[in-house]
Amino acid sequence: MKDLDVICIGAALVDMVAKVERHPLNDDEVFVSDLKLLSGGAAANTAYACAKLGLKTAFIGKLGPHDGFSDKIINDFKDVSLDTSLIKYSSEYGTGSAYVALNPQGDRRIYAHSGAANYLSKEDIVFEEVTRAKIIFLSSLKNLEPLIEAAEIARKSDIPVILNPGMLIIDQELDNIKQLLERIDILIMSQREYISLLNIQDPELNEKIILESSNILSKLGIKVIIITMGSKGAFLMNRKESAIISASKIEDVIDTTGAGDAFSAGFIFKIVQDLNYDFEQLKINVEFGNFIAGRCIQKLGARNGIPTNKELVGFLD
Repeated sequence: MKDLDVICIGAALVDMVAKVERHPLNDDEVFVSDLKLLSGGAAANTAYACAKLGLKTAFIGKLGPHDGFSDKIINDFKDVSLDTSLIKYSSEYGTGSAYVALNPQGDRRIYAHSGAANYLSKEDIVFEEVTRAKIIFLSSLKNLEPLIEAAEIARKSDIPVILNPGMLIIDQELDNIKQLLERIDILIMSQREYISLLNIQDPELNEKIILESSNILSKLGIKVIIITMGSKGAFLMNRKESAIISASKIEDVIDTTGAGDAFSAGFIFKIVQDLNYDFEQLKINVEFGNFIAGRCIQKLGARNGIPTNKELVGFLD
């Protein structure tokens, strides 16, 4: 029985966000004007956003043994009625954390310590849990085994799998992550991730370069490829068509942290309502992802700008 719209699998961390006037140079020191403790982690951010948007959402990841950080993560999940019953706990490692420096332009530097998150194992992925969902969403974990296992279960059960890899996966290079890519249906990447994964020399992506470079991904069986390109919007392609979907116009960018995670949540929100790969419907899904990402970057942190389901009424009309 599908009692969940989506299960998000990956890392849940606590972000320490420092506001700085500038980023430091080598052997340099900068003053921190404000320091906040926020729940984070790519998959956890997307899970939180999905739940806040109104989807029945669960998260699978590994936390420390009820330390202060894990308690914060669980409490924040419960604030949006997210199902925390599938979360695993480590007896050896503490909950992961990330240290984020943010300047007035919204540019950030991140140092991530995965902690328990990276010790989610293949054995932690349970068939009866994964198959409760209509969609499986996978994101940034250096350890690929649990993601591959979840994708394999989902594929055998005809459940669409979405991957938003992050640089922890992309940095492992194409040949080493093919086993995961072969098991997913929709691939969402940032422009930087796409360029790095396919070793593209021209940093100015255009439609011609993307179409030529993406053949190798399509041959792996991936049905839909989406490249998020910041203020330029997102490039969408399936095996027959492609288009650039314009971004929402934002005048006041406060913090770009979590913009990609928010995009994924917006995309999931729409696709779970109509599980097909029709190109016109995919364009609507991407447009909504752009909208949610645009809302996200107008507030500090990856989650504060995400609208609730009630706040969506006007847009959805």
